[in-house]
Amino acid sequence: MAITYFCSEEIAEKSWMIKNVGGSTPAICYLVEGQDYALLIDSIIGIGNLKAYCETLTDKPIKVVNTHAHSDHIGGNFHFDYCFLHPLDIGFFQEGVGITKERVFEFAQQVAPEELRDKMVLDDNFADWNPMKIFPVNDGDMFDLGDRQIEVVYVGGHTAGSIVLIDHKTRLAYCGDACNSNTLLEFENSLPIVSYLKNLLHLKEHQGEFDMMYCGHEFFGPEVLDEAIETVAKVVAGTDDKYEKAGMMGTPVLYAAAKVDGGYARVDGKRFNMSYLPEKVYGPEKTKQVIKLQ
Repeated sequence: MAITYFCSEEIAEKSWMIKNVGGSTPAICYLVEGQDYALLIDSIIGIGNLKAYCETLTDKPIKVVNTHAHSDHIGGNFHFDYCFLHPLDIGFFQEGVGITKERVFEFAQQVAPEELRDKMVLDDNFADWNPMKIFPVNDGDMFDLGDRQIEVVYVGGHTAGSIVLIDHKTRLAYCGDACNSNTLLEFENSLPIVSYLKNLLHLKEHQGEFDMMYCGHEFFGPEVLDEAIETVAKVVAGTDDKYEKAGMMGTPVLYAAAKVDGGYARVDGKRFNMSYLPEKVYGPEKTKQVIKLQ
């Protein structure tokens, strides 16, 4: 019996939010159909054949663009022939190449809902993370789907090559992890906080062009961008809460805004928050990729 790995919700005209069923992972991706082709924005973690699922929603050719190169946003790429990505994340993308579908399947078994776990088999729903063709996209580039244009806005911070995509037809911004309630800037490939603030201010120039921000794990109204700018500016000024907590990798980090005891939310009720390392507030900023032999 075929297993359904995905569920979807139409959030606007010919625009779908796609998740793994049962909350297997918190990652979200989006499919936007135009007159000429459909654009898949991110591809989540690689559990299930996302290409085959998208083909049940649209009969148009599908192009893939990644908001950044973290594994929970590129995992489904490997059922496709190529993708689009900002140049500053291409080297980081290559570090994930080489993961076998057996490893992806093992992870899927760990996180899948119990009712699916025993039914899963290692089949075409899983793919090796093989090298693939990547086309670069930069700030101001436009995906012209025929009857709708989706603009690329560079918002480096979470990763050096993070982007936001604005659908001017539906007034939706697809933000990946560029600006959310748990924006992580603690990674080696994260930009300095002062650079992130500059890039948020660049996104602010486009704020009048969207009514909702659909991110890689949650969604908000556009006012979250103002909270982000306010919060990040405090970090740069040294006046943030400097809330100490273990980071994603288990090492100590600072959060810009204090969280409730034992919880996730901010004490002051606002939604944007970010982690960072104090030594990376002002730099240095890496402006070059390092391409390694895998």
